[in-house]
Amino acid sequence: MQHRILGTTMPVLEITLDRGQSILAETGEFSWMDDDIQMRTSTSGGGAGGLFGALGRALSGGTLFMTEYASERDGARVAFASHLPSTITPVELDGRAGYMVHKHGFVCATPGVNFSLGRQQRLGAGVFGGTGFVLQKLSGCGQAFVELGGECVVRDLAPYLPQKRD
Repeated sequence: MQHRILGTTMPVLEITLDRGQSILAETGEFSWMDDDIQMRTSTSGGGAGGLFGALGRALSGGTLFMTEYASERDGARVAFASHLPSTITPVELDGRAGYMVHKHGFVCATPGVNFSLGRQQRLGAGVFGGTGFVLQKLSGCGQAFVELGGECVVRDLAPYLPQKRD
């Protein structure tokens, strides 16, 4: 799988898949695709399957259904466009730590990435943080793409280690 992000203010994510490769996205994220891409829609996509997984996605701002875009030939393309002026950013998941994403921030992911309901644990962050208490949680192994409103400045931060109180 290869990807490229076209544009700046209203970017488009174009993904090139080889035969047998696939990508998962929520319904409504799709922009265009080549003829050799097959779509399958179900409630079991994104690692959190069945009715409860679909309800969890819906509660976190997602949709009940996930669509799998699978390639029948090498070099077939599928594209996803941003909804607002934003930045589309690739995120690598290694199975250890996950990411919490704002509602409607998830664009698509490779199989192996789990997409589920995430919750803000602190009252102040949920009330005053601007995103509310319910977030989308990405975990598992693979690559995901998220849409972040406005321009994005990348900073590498050290892990947060809470201080022990005596």
